[in-house]
Amino acid sequence: MAYLRLLPVLLVLVTFASAQEAEELTPYSVVEVESYLKVFKDTYKDRKLPEEDAVAVLEDLRKAYLFLNSKGEEISKDEEGAKRDIVKYVAKGLKARKRPLVTLECANVLGQIADPEGAKPLLQWMDRVVLDMKSVNTQWVEYGFRSMAAIGADDSQTIDLVRSYATGKHVDPAVASHAIAAAGNWRHLKGRTRKELFEKILGYVGGLYSNSKGGDPKKRGSFEKKFKAVEEAAMKTLTELAGVDEPFKNPPEAQSWWKDNKKAKWEDYVGPAYRKKDAEPKKEGDT
Repeated sequence: MAYLRLLPVLLVLVTFASAQEAEELTPYSVVEVESYLKVFKDTYKDRKLPEEDAVAVLEDLRKAYLFLNSKGEEISKDEEGAKRDIVKYVAKGLKARKRPLVTLECANVLGQIADPEGAKPLLQWMDRVVLDMKSVNTQWVEYGFRSMAAIGADDSQTIDLVRSYATGKHVDPAVASHAIAAAGNWRHLKGRTRKELFEKILGYVGGLYSNSKGGDPKKRGSFEKKFKAVEEAAMKTLTELAGVDEPFKNPPEAQSWWKDNKKAKWEDYVGPAYRKKDAEPKKEGDT
């Protein structure tokens, strides 16, 4: 039986922050974390105060979480409790009314710390607030989907939401573009889920492409506009999910590949930001 393999085969999950850039961790004590949490609780939803006050504290809470998380098995019960409190209160910030900068940064931080406990509140915020708007806040959509991908929850509710918006559930094609990009950057997907997302995304963008080239002449312009909005994200994500070295240039090319590989057993998927980098090639003379 054929298998679709990712290259390189040996993979490792890393934090969202370290996937982007190595970061020197700053030590934080439990007392310091409690102090920052108190400031955040006093500022994140107070409309009389500048949003920048709460945003500045969020940066310290993010750094504190990453430091405490780096302690691994050496972490104390008090430090573990501080970690949970950071996630708890950053998630609360998603509900701050008329505080868009605070809300945006809370979504961003939840993705950077990538704690599994942040998955549910982030999903609820996306489902009940962000994606429920007819005229969406595009930054909220982008940061929300990106952070969902960084956490990488694989429950059916989360995957269903990503799949539905990646295939045009919202009237704004920018939403589909960000959802599609998130699918390709997901921290980890089961093989079956990986295959399903590939099939559904290909079906959606393939339909847009076909209708932009043929069909009702009066509607071609609309389909072409939607296809152009998702084209870049779609081709990149389909290439990543397929695990091929040569990028797909267009939907027909991806469909041709799918026809030959859809019956294969698809292995689990790890997003490009979370794959173990190949060791640097040895210099001449190294042993």
